[in-house]
Amino acid sequence: MIKVFLIVSSSGKIRIRRFYDEVEFARQQQIEQKLIVLTSKLSPNSCNFFKDLDGIYDKKCKIVMRFFGTLYFIAVIDEDESELGVLDLIQNIVDLMDKIFDNACELDVLYHPDKMNALIDEIIVAGIVVETNIMDIQEALKQQETQIKNK
Repeated sequence: MIKVFLIVSSSGKIRIRRFYDEVEFARQQQIEQKLIVLTSKLSPNSCNFFKDLDGIYDKKCKIVMRFFGTLYFIAVIDEDESELGVLDLIQNIVDLMDKIFDNACELDVLYHPDKMNALIDEIIVAGIVVETNIMDIQEALKQQETQIKNK
């Protein structure tokens, strides 16, 4: 299960945040800050996943990170979740962003938070990946956009 999913700029600004467990707001901020510090120490060539030995979220969890352009995609997952599966999920999200925004960048995330939130919500529900088919997700997002325009 995915516990936390963040999209963070290389300057340390959180662009998208999702906590899929009940976590107090002060604790959320602490977790976010520690994850940002952790990403700032890593080079783009660093390992993409590691155990949460420092207890940023929970010592039983694993942290999966991937750097694309000026964005870090960070997921905190439980011990039963596949690290490679989450890396593939992040790749799917980036591919979808590229299809939706035509070569996506940080500005697309910044100026279209509604589309980004819908994209993430279409893929991950309550910490569980429910859809990975890019075509199905695109179709669902188009339907949502059409419904919004018709109201």
